Amino acid sequence: MKFEYCSTLATRLFAGALACCSLATMANAAIVVSDTWRDGTDTDPAAPAYSENGVDSDVDGDVESVWYEGGGGTLDPVGAGGPLRGTVSTSSSSWTTYFTPEGNEVNLANTGDSVKVTWAFSMDAINASNTSQNLRIALVDSPAASRLVASGAPGSDAYNGYGMFINMGQTLGRDSAFRLMERSGASGNILSSSGDWATVADAPGISTGNAGYTDGATYTLEMTITRAAGNLLDVTSTMTGAGLNGTGSVSVSSSGLAPNNGSFLFDTFSLRPSNAVTTAQVFDTSLFQVEFTAIPEPASLVLVGLSGLALICRRQR
Repeated sequence: MKFEYCSTLATRLFAGALACCSLATMANAAIVVSDTWRDGTDTDPAAPAYSENGVDSDVDGDVESVWYEGGGGTLDPVGAGGPLRGTVSTSSSSWTTYFTPEGNEVNLANTGDSVKVTWAFSMDAINASNTSQNLRIALVDSPAASRLVASGAPGSDAYNGYGMFINMGQTLGRDSAFRLMERSGASGNILSSSGDWATVADAPGISTGNAGYTDGATYTLEMTITRAAGNLLDVTSTMTGAGLNGTGSVSVSSSGLAPNNGSFLFDTFSLRPSNAVTTAQVFDTSLFQVEFTAIPEPASLVLVGLSGLALICRRQR
């Protein structure tokens, strides 16, 4: 009987360990920001809060973050329910949001943790075709001193993270129309200088002359950064919508990237259309969303599970 009991206990503990290991791989996804501008404003929560950070504190149905505009053009919600409309002139525009308060950055602390940004938008008066990569996007961590507190473009500083340099036109004007970038150098402008960025990879399957972007159609950019084994990062960026590139989708990814300055923190999303001539006159954003997926540490779950099962078995003796 004693042997039979011990065997049963061992079996239960082993099964429990396997179950806990399985639980450790389950992701716990959380909304950091999800904004459709139901309240018709893009100015709250103001600094130093910057973001509702996962809690709809004003109970309007959105989890918001403040936006700052700089350069030419404007950036304002059309009205309650959005969209957030950015207009572009003959010079560059800068649109920046901080999706967490300073000190509460999204931290990819464990292997498997990820941050995902979704930007859904439409455009009007898109240029016919050009050879530039003049729609630039950054998903980075901003040093505290560089955070904006009023309208303007972020200054030069040591930003860490990744970005996209995108060719924007009704017809794509270059093979490298969807390029994944990473920050390079110790310090520099967030998006205005291409010299502060280095190429990681170009989306495959794009050729000059392929179908580009269409006025009024909705496009969705999804950019995901995941912490990989060995303290590295995997980055994937995908754009979908309206026959883009003839298939309705372009995508680029790269695995095993060394994080800039060893940082796994992210808190900033920034856009820079260089001018209307090489991008579009109007950008209407219908959704901006940031999700953080945290993977529990396996060791802690296994220990808790085994302790609980051992206690149960002891009580059943």
